[in-house]
Amino acid sequence: MANGKDTKMTTKKTNAKKTEATAEWLTATMRNGRRRIETLGWKRLAKMYFAARAGSALRKTIEREARRCGYTPRTILSIHAE
Repeated sequence: MANGKDTKMTTKKTNAKKTEATAEWLTATMRNGRRRIETLGWKRLAKMYFAARAGSALRKTIEREARRCGYTPRTILSIHAE
């Protein structure tokens, strides 16, 4: 202790809030020019799908992406359901 001060190093804490994934967030392009929905795995998308309400914009976005990749949404989501 020099001059009565504590000599421990401290860091600032960040209070990051957890937010829900939305359809806008999934379809937004990142800095590299790709959409987030293209970079996430089907397992993670399945978790988001089952957490969302039926008929929500998030579910429709994930279903649309599955169809774009040539799959039926039921096939993809049943494989990765836990």
